[in-house]
Amino acid sequence: MEICGGKMKFRTDRANLHQAASKLLSIVPPKSTLPILSNILFELDKNKLSLKVTDLDVSMTATIDVDAQKSGAIAIPAKVFYEIVRELPDFDLEVSTFESRMEIKCGAGVYKMSGFPPDEFPKLPDVHVGRAVKIDGKILSRMVRKVLFAVSRDETRPALNGILWHTSEEGLNMVATDGHRLAKITRNDLKLTSAGKDIIVPPKVLDNLVRLMGEEPGEVGIIVNEGSIIFLLEGAILTSRLLEGPYPNYEQVIPKDNHKLAAMDKEILQAAVRRVAILSNSLTHQVKFTIKPNELELLATNFDFGGEAKESLKIKYDADAMDIGYNANYIVDILKQTDGNEVVFELNTPTSAAIVKAIQKEENESYFFLVMPLRLLD
Repeated sequence: MEICGGKMKFRTDRANLHQAASKLLSIVPPKSTLPILSNILFELDKNKLSLKVTDLDVSMTATIDVDAQKSGAIAIPAKVFYEIVRELPDFDLEVSTFESRMEIKCGAGVYKMSGFPPDEFPKLPDVHVGRAVKIDGKILSRMVRKVLFAVSRDETRPALNGILWHTSEEGLNMVATDGHRLAKITRNDLKLTSAGKDIIVPPKVLDNLVRLMGEEPGEVGIIVNEGSIIFLLEGAILTSRLLEGPYPNYEQVIPKDNHKLAAMDKEILQAAVRRVAILSNSLTHQVKFTIKPNELELLATNFDFGGEAKESLKIKYDADAMDIGYNANYIVDILKQTDGNEVVFELNTPTSAAIVKAIQKEENESYFFLVMPLRLLD
C-alpha cells in the first residue's frame, strides 16, 4: 500500500521504538553520496508502524504496533533519531509530523528534527509471504556461522565475496572460501531451491540475520527471487541483492587422498597456537607444525626481533613425520567453529591442503574446513 506523507501521529512506549530503531542502524551506510540513505523511512498504516532502511544492496524493515491517531510517512536521519530515543526516559512517547519535520514529546521534553519527504526514499521490494520456504532459525544461524569467517574480502573476485548456497541431491550446502581456506556445511534435511541452482548471498545481510535471530531464534521464512533474497523474521524483514556468479568450482580443490590422520584435543591446540603465534611473523602469522607419531611440535619465529616460541602437544598420529606451515589466524578461526573436544587433521603432503573435521557428529549435518599450507621460512 502506498502511504502518503503529511501529518502523522502516534503514541508508543520508548523501549518499543528504541528496540526497533536499534535493529536498523547496521544497515545504514556511514557515508553515502545519496543523503536519503542516512535516513529511516517511517510509514504508519493504521496501528502498524514500519521503519525502513537501505544501502541499495541490503534493506531492512522493522514493524511494531503503536497507538495510531493519523497515518502518514516521513524520512528522518537515522543516527540522530536513534540517539534521541536511546537517551529518553522510559515513558510513553508522542510522535507527530508536519510536512518534513518530526516532533517527539516525552514527559516534559520536546524534540524536533527535520527530515525528507517519503517519496525521496528508495522503494523497497515487495514481499509475497506465501512463497516463503520455512527454516528453523537455529539451524540457519548455525550453518551461516560455520562458514561466514571464510568469505573473501578481495573485491577483485566478487563471487567469493559471498556465501554460496547450493541445493543438490544431498541437501542444502553453504560454502565460503578466500582461496586460502574453505568452509562447507551440508544439511541433508533441507532444500531451498531446485537442485543444481546456486545463489551467492552477501555477508552483510547474513551478519545482520544472525544478529537479529539472537540466541533463541524462531522460524525464518526465505524467499529467493531473481537477483535477490528475502528473510522473514518476527517483526523484521531483511532483503538483499544476490551477488553475480558463477561461483568457482570449489570441488576441484578439495583433496581426495588425505589418508594421514592426526587427532588432537581442540582446546589445547587452539590455546597453544594462540600463544606461539605472538612471536610469529607479523605479516604471515606462520606457525610450523612438526607432526610425528603421537606428538605435534609448534614453532613460531620472528626474525625482526629474534623472537621464538615452541610448544609440544600429545596427539594421535601414526604416519610419516611432516613439517607444515600454517597461518595461525586461519587455524584459530577454524577451531572456533569446530564442535566437540577433539579435532582431526586429514593430511597428505606438506604442500597440499589439509582437511579439518570435528570428531563429534550432528544428525542430518556434515561440515569440514580446508586450509592451505604456507611455504616454510628457511
